[in-house]
Amino acid sequence: SIQLTRATHTIAVMSGNFLQRGEPAILDKWIRAEMAVREGIDLVIELPVVYACNSAEFFAYGSISLLEKLKIIDAICFGSEEGDIKKLARISEVLVEEPPCYQKYLKAYLSKGAAFPEARQYAISKCLNDEKASSILSSPNNILGIEYIKTLMRLNSSIKPYTFKRIQADYSSTRIQNHICSATAIRNHLINENKPLRALEEVMPKNSFKILEKSIHSGLGPISDAEFEQNIFYILRKSPAHALSEIMDITEGLENRIKKAAYQTTSYKDMLQQIKTKRYPLTRLQRIMIHSLLGITKKNISQFQQSGGPQYARILAFSSKGADILNALKETAEIPIIISIGKHTRLEAAAQKMLDFDILATDIYSLGYPNKTFRTGRQDFYRKPYIQK
Repeated sequence: SIQLTRATHTIAVMSGNFLQRGEPAILDKWIRAEMAVREGIDLVIELPVVYACNSAEFFAYGSISLLEKLKIIDAICFGSEEGDIKKLARISEVLVEEPPCYQKYLKAYLSKGAAFPEARQYAISKCLNDEKASSILSSPNNILGIEYIKTLMRLNSSIKPYTFKRIQADYSSTRIQNHICSATAIRNHLINENKPLRALEEVMPKNSFKILEKSIHSGLGPISDAEFEQNIFYILRKSPAHALSEIMDITEGLENRIKKAAYQTTSYKDMLQQIKTKRYPLTRLQRIMIHSLLGITKKNISQFQQSGGPQYARILAFSSKGADILNALKETAEIPIIISIGKHTRLEAAAQKMLDFDILATDIYSLGYPNKTFRTGRQDFYRKPYIQK
């Protein structure tokens, strides 16, 4: 990314303890932020959980609007299966402007009973007269990249987007090979396969592997959805259907389907399979389960959107060059920069509510540490950012 953008300083906006795919992070946010800084990132900012554990559209809006409010960012860089920023921008422009041809084909395909993602792919291909455009919209990192560009366009941002092509390992690949693998493969190796850690040494940066090894030996990971399975069942069985209907992303009576599955199954994975439909794929259902765990409602998200997205920049780690960025942000940022929650003055109502969800997410996530001595609450108040000297 530095080669592409010629950046002198780098900032990473990173998910906290719960991820966009609706799963807990394998290691907590402070550990992963340290990995990022030790591999060359200068400043790591946490994306609030209400945006991090959400659809590609909300995730992208949260990330880009946060960076825009810093008023110091020249460029963003992201990975994609396509690797050509012009092709992604071309599709983004159609999706933002929604010209008559796009609307016509979208409506026609939806009327035939197609799911929205399929109808969108069809309409884009027809409107651009490009069959390959459809396949671009079927890849997860392309979709997220397009959402980044769409947000930049809608915010009329001066930030310039760049992309680099993902190579060898597909996003959903579960195999570890050729010194490069997906995060999914690493996760699968740690959680499902119970194989030696050493097998990951060749597919991870040296410092990151050492931190991973130390964290796991200390009992700070790995953490998976299995640690929260019973909590989720408890909430789903306890909550009335009308209360579940208020949870973010639950629509069209899905709450009744969820209640039924929660009563009939005893396995988290079996429950998700029973609920899953073409309209509700696994990742969306997993996000719904985390939303129910944290109590994130449609009303909450609507209020945060009306407030303009992320309301603060929470710092998780920084280098000496990152300290330079922090000094500059004192003059430029439109939102509060939070280094220590305990020392920060109270925020405005929307910002405080958003931060409360981040704090709750950590309080719940910490219950999943293998070593019970680390399961204390309110860790956001006393764990400090990693500072690279």
